[in-house]
Amino acid sequence: MTTLRMDRRQALSTAAMLTASTLMPRVSAAQQANRRNFYGLPEETILEQLRTGRILSRRPVGSTSVNYACDLPGEIDMAFKPRSTSHGEAFTSEVAAFRLNRLLRLERVPPAVTRVIPASQLRLPRVSPVTVERDQTVVGAAIFWCPILRESRIDQEHDRLRWSTWLRQGGTIPDTQRTRAEEISTLISFDVLTGNWDRWSGANVPMDSTGHLIYLDNNGGFSEPFGDRMLSGVMRHLRQISRFSRAFVTQVRAMSEASVRAELALDRDAAHLPLTSTQITSLMRRRQAFLAHVDAMITRHREEAVLYFA
Repeated sequence: MTTLRMDRRQALSTAAMLTASTLMPRVSAAQQANRRNFYGLPEETILEQLRTGRILSRRPVGSTSVNYACDLPGEIDMAFKPRSTSHGEAFTSEVAAFRLNRLLRLERVPPAVTRVIPASQLRLPRVSPVTVERDQTVVGAAIFWCPILRESRIDQEHDRLRWSTWLRQGGTIPDTQRTRAEEISTLISFDVLTGNWDRWSGANVPMDSTGHLIYLDNNGGFSEPFGDRMLSGVMRHLRQISRFSRAFVTQVRAMSEASVRAELALDRDAAHLPLTSTQITSLMRRRQAFLAHVDAMITRHREEAVLYFA
């Protein structure tokens, strides 16, 4: 769980609108990568700063995971989730979730890369859950620090009753809430793919300064072993909805093991792959479960009623 915050660089994104990648014209992969933005900043600029930016200061944040807020030069800062005795390799899920978000042409997950940092830069206390490697480094996920986050309250009981009605057949979605309804539907669907069991435990569904949902805190995803019981758990919210984004479903249908591996390789750290072969196999199994649900809804209600959002 992450504390909602307003950073000293809050002016960075006050007027920024997240670009809906599903509305992009057909361009080459390289052109599309260059056009991707997050919080009004080019995604590649953010990723390069996360990989190489010098750490000016750091402070522990969060309450349920080991997490540091790190100030970097310029307008981009980062959160750093390290390998630890308490959370093991969970940091890789943050990188994998960002990469899956890219593969599916979303711009909802904060950019994240694997990064190795000298332990001395973190100034760890004598007793710490952070795992220090033999070469006195710490490996973890460097994640874009969202300058402004506000509570969306969609995890509150009253709001959950409201949007769950929107996402069922026959539910009326107010015109002003259509974008929010699509973002929730896609969030639930995305969490099925990642196997994220921790989305609704509190403060994991914030929004940016413009009111768009940010799919924050994904270290509850990609757990192994991932058996039938865990699959049933992450499918629980999905079974309650029957309206989806056509563009998102199209991208999920196009996803393959090869395309997943190719996207993960873009993290550039071959020594610390975001997902193992076992995790990728589980991801593809969850993909099949998601598509089976969507197809069952289409059979029952017709395609245009189920693929309700653009």
